[in-house]
Amino acid sequence: METRVLFLGLDGGTMTAFEPLFERGVMPNLAALWQRSATGVLNSSDPMVTPVAWTNFSTGCKPSTHGIHEFSYLDPNSREILPNHAGRVRVPTLWHVLNAEQRKVALLNLPMTYPPPQVSGLVVGGSDAPSLDYAFARCPEFGQKLMARHPRYTHKIVWKGRPKTIEDLKARSVWNCAVFDAQADAALMVDAQVDWTAMMVHFHNLDSLQHRLWPEMRVDSSGVERPGWNIEVERCLRSLDQAIGRLLELANRRDAAVIAVSDHGFGPCKSIVDMNGILRREGFQTAPNLGSSLKRRFHRAGDRLRRWTARRSPENAGRKTARSVESQVGCDWSRSPVYAPIGQLSGCIYMNESLVSSGSHRDHLVDSVIKACRTQVDPETGDHLFHDVFSVADRYGIDPDQHGAPHVLALSADGYQAQAKWSRGDRSWIRPEPNLPATHYREGVIAIDSSDSKITKALKTNLHDLAPTVLAMLGVGVPDWMEGRVIEEAFHHPIHVHPSKACITKNDPSLDAELVAAGFSSANE
Repeated sequence: METRVLFLGLDGGTMTAFEPLFERGVMPNLAALWQRSATGVLNSSDPMVTPVAWTNFSTGCKPSTHGIHEFSYLDPNSREILPNHAGRVRVPTLWHVLNAEQRKVALLNLPMTYPPPQVSGLVVGGSDAPSLDYAFARCPEFGQKLMARHPRYTHKIVWKGRPKTIEDLKARSVWNCAVFDAQADAALMVDAQVDWTAMMVHFHNLDSLQHRLWPEMRVDSSGVERPGWNIEVERCLRSLDQAIGRLLELANRRDAAVIAVSDHGFGPCKSIVDMNGILRREGFQTAPNLGSSLKRRFHRAGDRLRRWTARRSPENAGRKTARSVESQVGCDWSRSPVYAPIGQLSGCIYMNESLVSSGSHRDHLVDSVIKACRTQVDPETGDHLFHDVFSVADRYGIDPDQHGAPHVLALSADGYQAQAKWSRGDRSWIRPEPNLPATHYREGVIAIDSSDSKITKALKTNLHDLAPTVLAMLGVGVPDWMEGRVIEEAFHHPIHVHPSKACITKNDPSLDAELVAAGFSSANE
């Protein structure tokens, strides 16, 4: 039985990159961890995007249970597009369960921890926290100390676009290295003041680095030799490894088990795909007429005005404002029965309720959309664009209208990035994106190094298996609502799974009511 667990959140971590980096000696600390651990394949969530995947990890549940399906959600009442947040997670997390057992947790930069969970310990929000003030909402004094020591620290991603010049690359490389160093230092600062049972340090900028500079990493056939560029990218990866080395030393001093985990894999991006373009090609949408075009411009102007006002309001600084469906999807709403208003790596397809009533008509339309999406292929290669397409009502057993969930989910195949957002002047429905040379793949990584873990590379498991496994490792009862399994094959001896004794129920995530009331919906909406 373990007394502590340290998580390394390697966002977008993949063996496609790690293996050649290990061989080249770029990441010796991570390579050493892999050598002594139980490692293998970790399947991502559906869809394989940050908020869904890390919620799978934190809750031990699938999206059908925890309720997070993409970065954003569609409010069923207002028809507004809003950012997902921790207040919408419908079940307690691993952190709530540990808190109910009087165990302290330290969460540093983990997505979907804003509003911060009301747990004993310390929580610094991840990239979805609206600003640094919100990221440090539960620990403002800690935030002040960290920023005094590391003024370049940010909880946001550094690589928002592909650098255009070597000067831009070098500047962002320096910034990225500073952030990795600050994250390791933050963990040491937390360790000095919190007697933690579980600590999570999440490195989000590994994901953004790979999105923008995958070819310069030189880890597969898409790699390129670019003088200066390769050196700067490698500098960032070495900095990440140095931060990991400091955390592994901390784990050794605290006699803590270490679990390295990614939310998805990575690889070359073959093309991005316009979901609404597909729906239009297949006859499910009609191009906008003059009236609907003018209406869309009106809604877009309203969205811009709300954003402008919010930026100038101190209490809303950094918050994402609501977007109207009509401003995001350009179509003739009187003749378009389906639309995809959200989705960054999936097709989140909704029925136009003004045209499609419930019952057999809707069921037939859902089936038709599913069949059409399943037949979509890359015109250049013939590869399928989606690895799975399904009815949310049938697969998840929920009413999409009640939960603001899509009626159909079309999950991107490896190498393709289906998305709702598309350049208004771009008439293509599928194209390469030079600014996005790499994207998410389904197979992520896992490494478990504990007092009883095996040295094996044969693990095959899922993100939602981590929470029950960690609880069992710590001797804490596994709640019956967790859908994952204990990864018993990672250990030499059988792990006894204790029944849960925590005074916490499936419908009681114990979120901070004050922060929720400050602008976020309740967990049970």
